Amino acid sequence: MSGDHIEQYGSGSIGKAEHTGGGDIVAGGKTVGATAGGPAVEALLREIEKLRPHLDESDRAEVDAAADSIAEETSPEGRRGLVQRISGIAALVGEIGLPVITAAKALLAG
Repeated sequence: MSGDHIEQYGSGSIGKAEHTGGGDIVAGGKTVGATAGGPAVEALLREIEKLRPHLDESDRAEVDAAADSIAEETSPEGRRGLVQRISGIAALVGEIGLPVITAAKALLAG
């Protein structure tokens, strides 16, 4: 089998984007790049992306729904609830989920 394997994830997902110039990639009116939630949110989303292949369809949908909302969530209580949903699923996966839990703790501590 040949060709690209593209997994879309998160708000602003555009699939495969090839960038040959300078500046941000803009697609559909959304800038793909910096996340509104800051570096701690970006770190958590990177770890979630690595975890996704190890989740079943139901857990992946639950994590995706929480991850899609986490950068835009402004209330500490709302963000905490989303992080707890993600962390709970990551904990059930075992050792593979530890980087997600570590990133989640860093986000909540910051």
